[in-house]
Amino acid sequence: MDYVQEWQQSCVDPELIQLNVISLEGDRPLDYLLYSEALPRRNDGRLGDSYLQRYQHTEAGGWWCSGVDILTGKADLWGCFKPEQPRVNPEKGKPIKYEHPPKTSTGLFALRLPPHVWERVARRHQLEFSQDDWDDTQPDGGFWQWLKEHPQIPLIITEGAKKAGSLLSAGYGAIALPGIYGAIRTPKDEFGHRIGQSRLIPQLKKLIHGQRPIYIAFDQDEKPTTVRAVRSAIRKTGYLLKQAGCPVKVITWDRRAGKGVDDLIANQGQAAFEAAFQNAPSLDLWKAQDLEQLTYPRHQTLDQRYLPEQLTIPPAAKLIALKSPKGTGKTRWLESVVAGAIARQQPVLVIGHRIRLVEELCQRFGLDYIRDLPKGKDRSKEPNLKINGYGLCIDSLHGKSQARFNPHHWGDALIIFDEVEQVLWHGLNSSTCRDNRVNILQSLKHLLQNVFVGEGQIYISDADLSDVSIDYLLTLGGQKLQPYLIENTWQADTSTHYTLNHYPDGTPKRLVKDLVQHIQGGGRPFICLSAQKLKSQWSTSTLEIYLKNQFPDRKILRLDAESLADPKHPAYGAMGQINQTLAQYDVVLASPAVETGISLDLQGHFTSVWAIAQGVQTVNSICQALSRVRENIPRHLWVAKYGFNTVGNGATSIPALLTSSQRLTQTNIRLLQQSDFIALDDLDTAFQAESLLCWAKFAVRINAGMVNYREAVLAHLQREGHQLAAVPKRRKTTTTQTQPDNQLATAINAIRDTNYQAECLAIAQATPLSTRDYQRLKKSLLKSPAERQQLRKYELQKRYNLPVTASLVAKDDDHWYQKLRRHYFLTLGRPYLADRDALIASHLMQQGGGQIFQPDFNHSQMGAIIGTMEILGITTLLAQTNRPLHNLDPEMQRLAAIALENRDAIKTTVGIGLAKNSTPIMILRRFLELLGLELKYLKITTIQKKRTRIYQISQPQDQRQTVFQHWLQSDQNCPGTSAFWQEDCQKYLAKLQATRHQTESNYVQLTFELPTPEAS
Repeated sequence: MDYVQEWQQSCVDPELIQLNVISLEGDRPLDYLLYSEALPRRNDGRLGDSYLQRYQHTEAGGWWCSGVDILTGKADLWGCFKPEQPRVNPEKGKPIKYEHPPKTSTGLFALRLPPHVWERVARRHQLEFSQDDWDDTQPDGGFWQWLKEHPQIPLIITEGAKKAGSLLSAGYGAIALPGIYGAIRTPKDEFGHRIGQSRLIPQLKKLIHGQRPIYIAFDQDEKPTTVRAVRSAIRKTGYLLKQAGCPVKVITWDRRAGKGVDDLIANQGQAAFEAAFQNAPSLDLWKAQDLEQLTYPRHQTLDQRYLPEQLTIPPAAKLIALKSPKGTGKTRWLESVVAGAIARQQPVLVIGHRIRLVEELCQRFGLDYIRDLPKGKDRSKEPNLKINGYGLCIDSLHGKSQARFNPHHWGDALIIFDEVEQVLWHGLNSSTCRDNRVNILQSLKHLLQNVFVGEGQIYISDADLSDVSIDYLLTLGGQKLQPYLIENTWQADTSTHYTLNHYPDGTPKRLVKDLVQHIQGGGRPFICLSAQKLKSQWSTSTLEIYLKNQFPDRKILRLDAESLADPKHPAYGAMGQINQTLAQYDVVLASPAVETGISLDLQGHFTSVWAIAQGVQTVNSICQALSRVRENIPRHLWVAKYGFNTVGNGATSIPALLTSSQRLTQTNIRLLQQSDFIALDDLDTAFQAESLLCWAKFAVRINAGMVNYREAVLAHLQREGHQLAAVPKRRKTTTTQTQPDNQLATAINAIRDTNYQAECLAIAQATPLSTRDYQRLKKSLLKSPAERQQLRKYELQKRYNLPVTASLVAKDDDHWYQKLRRHYFLTLGRPYLADRDALIASHLMQQGGGQIFQPDFNHSQMGAIIGTMEILGITTLLAQTNRPLHNLDPEMQRLAAIALENRDAIKTTVGIGLAKNSTPIMILRRFLELLGLELKYLKITTIQKKRTRIYQISQPQDQRQTVFQHWLQSDQNCPGTSAFWQEDCQKYLAKLQATRHQTESNYVQLTFELPTPEAS
C-alpha cells in the first residue's frame, strides 16, 4: 500500500502505522470527515449538496490517520485525511494537502503505540516497562495515561501526524498538531472579533501538568512569510506553555538537512535529531536567536574562504548587504569598493561606532578621519567640493558635532556601515549619543532618504547581519527597495572551526590557573577580558600585573581604552599596525576596545586564545572577541552563567518592553504636568517609531542572551560550527588541593586592592585644574594617566563639594552619587524633585527640537522612582530612625503586599526584580540598597509565637548630610540645578523658566500611582 511506504519513508515503525493509519476510498472518507452535528442537513438527514460536492474528490481515495482522545482515553473521532487527488483552495490557488473534519474543533494527534515502541520510549528515559502495561484489547489510552503519570518525560510538539510517528518510533514522547496554531484557542464573537485571552486546547493541558519539559519542533521553512508565521506560532504557544509552568525549548536544525523533523531523521539519522534535541535553546534564548535570522532573498551566495576583491554589483542597487563570517576579508572587499568610488570621484562616508576602529578603516581606505580632515575641505560648507570623503562615528552624525554634518550633502555618496549591527545599536542606545540622539537619528533618516532617491549607494556588512538591521534601514529610508544581498556561507568548512574548551565553574579561577600553566610551558596566549578597571578582579589591569609578577621575563602587552589612548604606553598607536605590534609580545590582554573591526592575521605566533566573559558584553561581542585571532588555534573560555547588563526592564518580549517603556513615559509626563511644566504642549513622544521598534528588537535580543548568558554564548559558538568541550573538574581528594585556588584568589585580590588603592590615592593627590584647563583637557582624545586623574578629581570636587580623598573616589566608583541623589530627593531635596526632572526634560527637548527618544527620556527622569518609594512607605520608615523592623510588622507587610502585587511595574520603574516569595525585610533591603543604606540586625525575639529577627535602618556616617546641604543650597539658589554644575546654573535656569509657570513656592507635591502591570 502506498501510504505504508510514505510513512515508512518518514522512519515510522510499521506496527505504529498499522495501529493509526488506514486506507479509505469511495464513500468511506465522508464517514470519517463529515460527522459533525453542526453540518447543514436536509429534512431526511442527508448532508447538503454543497458539502457533498466540496468533498467529492475524496472518492478517489487516500489515507486517514487518527489516534487517542487524550480527554477520554478512547479512540479519537477527529483526525486527518490525505486525499490522492486534493482539491484546490480557491483563495490561495494551492492544493489542500490534508482534510480535517469540518465544523468541529481540531484536536491533536496522540498516536497509539505498539508495545515495543512504548518500551523504547520508557527505556530512553530510564523507566521500567512491562508487557502488562500494554493491553492488547485496549491499546488506545494506555501509553498516554502512562505518560501523564510521568511528568519528567519531555513532550515534543510537532506539526503533522507522520512527524509525531517518526519521533515516537525513535523513542521520544511526541504529539502532533494539525497546524502551527493548533495548540491555541482564541475565543471570538459571531463577527470573528477576539473576546478573550488565548488559551491552550484541553487535550494539551492534560499532558503538561507537573511542569513537564516541552520541546517545540516545527518545520524549518525557507519562504519568508511562512518563516514569520511559524515564529509567531512558536512565540504564542511557548508563552502559554510557560504560563502553565512548563520549561519550553525549541528544536532547530539546518534546513538543508530536511524541512520537517521526519526529514531530518530520514536524511541524517536519529543521532542528528538527538544532537538537535540536546542543543535545543530555551524559549527565551530562541526568541533572541530568532531576531538574529536573515530571511531576505540572496542575490549572490558564495562558499569561499576569502571574499573575492571584485563582486559584480548592479549600478541600480541602493542597499548592498554583505553577510560573511569573521575573518573572510569583508574589509578587504570594501577597500576595493571604496577604491572604485574614489577613482570615479564619488565621495565616500564611513560611519562606525568607535573612534579607533573608524580610524583604522579610514587608513585602509585611504580616507581622512573627520578630526584629521584638512582645513578648507569641508563638504558641509561646500557641497560641490570634490573630496574623497571621510570617516566618523555615528555620535557625530548631526549638525552640532565637529563634522557639522549635513545629510543633504551626501545623496550622491557611497556610504559604508561596517559592523552595521553594532553601529546601529550604538546609535540607538549608547550613553555617548544620549544628548544628541534625536538629531543623530534624524540625520540618519535624512541621509538614507537622500541616498535612496539620489545617485548614492549604501554598503552594509556584518558577520551577524540580520533582518533587524535591514528592516530598520529600509523603513527609515522610506522606500520600498529590495536589498541586494550577498552571503558567504564559508562557516560550513571545518578548517575555520576551532576547538573551544569551556569551564562550567562559578568563577574563572580554574581557567586562570590553566592559563598560567600554559604560559609556563612556553605558550603565547591572546587573552580577551570584559573589563579594564583596576577595581575588577579579572580586568586587563589586574591580570597584567599578576602575570608580570608571575613571568617577569615575558613581554606582556595590555590593550584597552586607557592604554591605547596613552601616548607613553607601548599600546599607543598599535591599532594602525596591530599584527606587527603583537608579534613582538608573548602575552596580550585585550579589553572590549578591540573586540570588533580588528583582524589578527599573524600566523604561528599565538598558541591559544583565552577569554573571561563576566556578563557585561553582548553574546555577539564575546563570540567576535574569540575570533579576533584568525588562526585556528585552541580557545579556552569561562563565561558567567547569567549576565547583568540588561536593557530597559530586562523584558525578553518586544510588546512587553515597548508597553512598559510607553507606560513609564506616560507616568513621567503626568508627573511633569503636575509640576506645571507647560512645555509639554510641544513635546513629541512619538519620535521615530521605527527607531523605537529597532531599539526594542536589539534590546530583547540582548536581554534574552543575558538571562541565559552562558547557554547563549555556547549556543552561538556551536551554531558557528566550533567544537565545544567542557573542561572536567578535577576531583578533590585532599583539602590541600584547594590551596592553589585559594592562593590564586588571594594573589589576584591583593594585586587588585593594592593597585586600586594606589589609583584612588593618585586621583586624590592629583594637581587641581582650573575650569578652563578642565574644559580644554576634557576635549582631548589623548590623555596621560596623570591627566585622567586630574579630570576625575575636578569632577568629584564639583559633584560632592567635599575634599577629594581616596575614600571618596572608591565610594564614587561604587555608584555613591546615584544612591545619594535618590536619598536626597526622597528626603531633604523632595521639594526640588519636580524642578530637577523638568530641567532635564527641558534640556532634552531643546536638544531634540521638542522631540524625545523614549528610552533616553525615561532614563533621565527620577520622579517615578521616588514616587514608588513613597507609595511603599519607605519615606516614613526613614524618618523613624530608631524603629525596630521585622517581617510581622503590619506596615512592613503592607509594603510587601504592594510591592509583590506590582512586581512588573517596579521592575520597569525602579529596576529592581523581586522574587515572588520575597519577605518584607528582603524587599526593604533591596530598596535601601538603592539609597546606599543598610539594615542592622538587632536581635531575635518571639512575636505572635514565632521566632523573629529584628532589624533597624543603619544611620550612615559617610558625610552624605554635608553633600545634601550643598545640593540643597544649590537648589535654593537655582531650583533643580544641583543636577548640574554651578557654572551651568544660569544657562539651564533660563531654559527652565521659559517652560514653567511661576509659582509662589518651589515645592510641588506630586501624586503618583504605579503603572498597570503590562501584559506579556
